[in-house]
Amino acid sequence: MLGRQGDKLCGIFSALAALSFFCFVQSSSTGSTGMSVAKTTVDKLLKGYDIRLRPDFGGPPVVVGMSINIASIDSISEVNMDYTITMYFQQSWRDKRLAYSELKLNLTLDNRVADQLWLPDTYFLNDKKSFLHGVTVKNRMIRLHPDGTVLYGLRITTTAACMMDLRRYPLDEQNCTLEIESYGYTTDDIVFFWQGEDRAVTGVDKLELPQFSIVDVRLVSREVKFATGSYPRLSLSFRIKRNIGYFILQTYMPSILITILSWVSFWINYDASAARVALGVTTVLTMTTINTHLRETLPKIPYVKAIDVYLMGCFVFVFLALLEYAFVNYVFFGRGPAQQKKINERLNKTNNERTRYEEKRLREQVDAYGNILLTTLEMNNEVMPSDVGSSVSDSRNSVMSFDSSGVQFRKPMAPRDGFSHHSLDRSAMRSRANCRLRRRSSKLKLKIPNLSDVSTIDKWSRVIFPITFGFFNLIYWLYYVN
Repeated sequence: MLGRQGDKLCGIFSALAALSFFCFVQSSSTGSTGMSVAKTTVDKLLKGYDIRLRPDFGGPPVVVGMSINIASIDSISEVNMDYTITMYFQQSWRDKRLAYSELKLNLTLDNRVADQLWLPDTYFLNDKKSFLHGVTVKNRMIRLHPDGTVLYGLRITTTAACMMDLRRYPLDEQNCTLEIESYGYTTDDIVFFWQGEDRAVTGVDKLELPQFSIVDVRLVSREVKFATGSYPRLSLSFRIKRNIGYFILQTYMPSILITILSWVSFWINYDASAARVALGVTTVLTMTTINTHLRETLPKIPYVKAIDVYLMGCFVFVFLALLEYAFVNYVFFGRGPAQQKKINERLNKTNNERTRYEEKRLREQVDAYGNILLTTLEMNNEVMPSDVGSSVSDSRNSVMSFDSSGVQFRKPMAPRDGFSHHSLDRSAMRSRANCRLRRRSSKLKLKIPNLSDVSTIDKWSRVIFPITFGFFNLIYWLYYVN
């Protein structure tokens, strides 16, 4: 009984082992058969394949579809006017010479097979420097479809030119493009199009740029004409907007604070020269340093940028604050007090001369004979028009004569009114002399700022400078932000 059961179990295990061996042999033969079929198919396709001729040579142009998956935008340089982008660049076209029917599978081949197939002569028009990644092998892919469609993929990093208009920098928006074009084949031989239309470019939503935000992406397909013919061109356009946060923290805020710091001198006493001069010179040098550092990070362009306008405005305010103290110092310690002292001395001297002159005139106006005396100098320079008229009227009754001292006097022929007439003449002469001395004093007067005006200058500066700077900021931001 037990012997029969043991024989049955041995028979079952033997049958299972034979079945397993049969399946293994069959799968191995199938795998080897599939590999041999693929090998035979590839050999057949490449045998007699001429890479020098495009597909459908002599017939309709080859239609090449393109798509891009952007991995990263590494840098955008204002100095070099370019940007660096890493992307997966795919091209697909149909080559009937590579169609096969032995297999229903797509054939993904080694990247070295690409050297044995015809490839579009695609290049980047605005490329400065590009390279194909080669770690660990060349990053390119060839995939064949049964209907002869070829998918060719590359992983490329390229630095492309991007001409920027920096007039509104750093409140600007730029438009950078990637131009794709056929180098040798004209539109009679090849046609480009974006495969998937608006979905031909992917990966833009995942990009993170340190100073920019991508506002819009546009895809353009057109033909361009040269002397050698018309060529297809595809354009990928990025609309990027600069983020202002970095510049507010690194440039605008320091400039504003330095400008405000220069106004502290208006609250420092005007006789503290060391403090006010040191503060003014320090703020001017700091603004110069900020300007120098900014110029090093930008190209040498001929036009004025928005940030240049702001920094130059801040520099002017800082420099004017230093000049304000120079003016205050000039008024307080400079020419003003010296002129005031000189004028005071001249006025005092004139007053003393007037006093002595009046005393002398009182003593010498009438001689022993009762004649009114006039010096030659007074007759030539000091006689007023009214005096001349009176002298003419009196000349009829007087005779001109000179004494030994050179003093010229007029002697009356026959006095009519006696001594009262001479008293009136003396009063008139005294009043006329006083008028002449007052005219001399008025010519020597000069308007000199009072020393109390120094603090007034600082008080006005405390109001005018902040208001003007605030108005400057209002105009600046309204113009450039909008």
